[in-house]
Amino acid sequence: MDRKITESQIEQFAIELLKKLGWEYVHGLSIAPGAEFAERESFQQLILIQRLRKAVARLNPGIPADAQEQAVQKVLRIYSPDLLHNNETFHQLL
Repeated sequence: MDRKITESQIEQFAIELLKKLGWEYVHGLSIAPGAEFAERESFQQLILIQRLRKAVARLNPGIPADAQEQAVQKVLRIYSPDLLHNNETFHQLL
């Protein structure tokens, strides 16, 4: 029997696994542009900037706010047509 695994099944598995690890799950449409709790200006905006700012502050409470904002801006300026390069740059910044 040839049973195929769908992208939806993989996504659901990942969501459940991350929830078990303590991550909060929010359905994408509830934070989409125009939604009541919108967290992005458009669907092209990949990074949830306010969440990033809160995480940087939470993880680095001992550094000045302007240094925290510099870190956020550094992440937001990562751009290359090469997605692998973008991912490597982001992980170096982490």
